[in-house]
Formats: sequence, structure tokens, C-alpha cells
Amino acid sequence: MKRAIWKDIKNSVCNLRFLAGILLILITAFVSEGAMLKKIADAGGSAEGPGWFMAFSYFTNTMKSSSEMSVLLFIPIAVALAAGENTEEELRTRFYLFSSVRTGKRGYLYGKIAGLMVSGGLMVVLAVAVWLVVSIIGFSRFQTLGGAEQATANLGIATGLSFVRAFLNGAMWALVGGLAAVVTKNRYMSYAVPFILYYVLSVFQERYYPKAYFLNPHYWAASIYYEEWVCIGILSAVTLLVAVLFLLTVKRRLTHA
Repeated sequence: MKRAIWKDIKNSVCNLRFLAGILLILITAFVSEGAMLKKIADAGGSAEGPGWFMAFSYFTNTMKSSSEMSVLLFIPIAVALAAGENTEEELRTRFYLFSSVRTGKRGYLYGKIAGLMVSGGLMVVLAVAVWLVVSIIGFSRFQTLGGAEQATANLGIATGLSFVRAFLNGAMWALVGGLAAVVTKNRYMSYAVPFILYYVLSVFQERYYPKAYFLNPHYWAASIYYEEWVCIGILSAVTLLVAVLFLLTVKRRLTHA
């Protein structure tokens, strides 16, 4: 079973669509947060923290409205590129009959879940890593305005936790895309449903329940109103729930095929 899981992960990550997803995330980040980066450069820094950290935070904790164009809005689409449609395509073409015979039904199911989670999570993590490098190279010369420096250890912890949030956010939306494709029996829904769901939940919360931030996926991925551990806890719980739903749905399709 371990071999089957590793093979699914490898197939989900080692493809051009995975690289295209990283590129889409980075392009969206530069387009949506370019104005904020320019403000740091024009002001010679930020009063909220070191230039590199603030530039990095515009990616991981964007303060834009969750229904506005931001990198978090396009992550649900990007993470589905690598493997979102794979399971439905195999079920539709009955390729799973060949795969499940070699790996066993359990290995097949766990492999698909692992492939989605790792490809989605790793895609966002790598995009965040590239953004961090760009932030350090381009903005490390800008110090905190006003002289109130933050402890290096605190900045390191915050940066590390941002990567954890990024992985869980990517893994969650990749699973949502895979589940949507299997439920609707349409591989293209792996791209459409996560984006629509993110947008609808965001607008619904902002319009009708403005203080119920836990209803908005924007605030799961960005630790603006909740502490890091709360965001990580919510993302972990939702990811686990979607993984179970995905497993049960695919298992049912396999049983009644």
C-alpha cells in the first residue's frame, strides 16, 4: 500500500500542471499585492514590521476583502490543476479496475487522497517559499519604521506557521476539487466548485454574518482575526472531514461500478 500511495503522490506532483499551478499562484500574488509592495518601497519601510516580513505577509495574511481579487481567491483553482480531475477521469474510463487490482481498494483510495493532499499543499508551500525569497531579496533593506523591532524568534515562528497554514489550505481545496469532480461525475467541476464555494461562503459571511469569521474560508487561511493555532485547527478539521467524504464517495463509486 505504501508503494501505491507514493506512486500517486509522485504522479500528482511530477507533472506540468503542478508547475502551472505554482506559476498561477505567484502571478496572482504579484498582481493583487503589487500596490502594497510599492507602498513599502515608496515609504522606505513599514511601521508594522521589517520590510521583508510585511511583504511576505501580504501573501499569507492578505488584508483585502475576501471577495476581492487576492491570491487566496485563486488558490482553490490552482491546487486542482495537479490532480483534481484524476480520480474522476479514472473512474469514468474504468482505469481504476487496473489500478485497484494491483494496489488493492484500500491502497487505491488512500493513494488518491494522499496525491490530492500532497500536490495541493506542496504547490502552495512552494509558491509561498518563492514569495519569501523574493521578499527577503527585495525588501530586507527596509527596516521597521519608528524603531520598534520585532524579535527575530517571533518572526521565525510566524513565518514557519504560515507554511503550515499554506499546506493545509492547499490540501483542503485540492480535496474539495477532487470530491466535487467525483460527486458531479464531471472532471471540470474540480476547478469550478472550489472557486465558487470560496467566493459564495466569503460573500455570504461578509454580507449576512459580518462577525462570524469562522464561516469564511478567507479567515481560515489568513490569521487576521484568529490566532495561528485556531486557523491551523480549523483547516485541519475541515481537511479531515473532506478527506473522509472523498474516501466514502469514491468507495461507493467503486462498489457500484
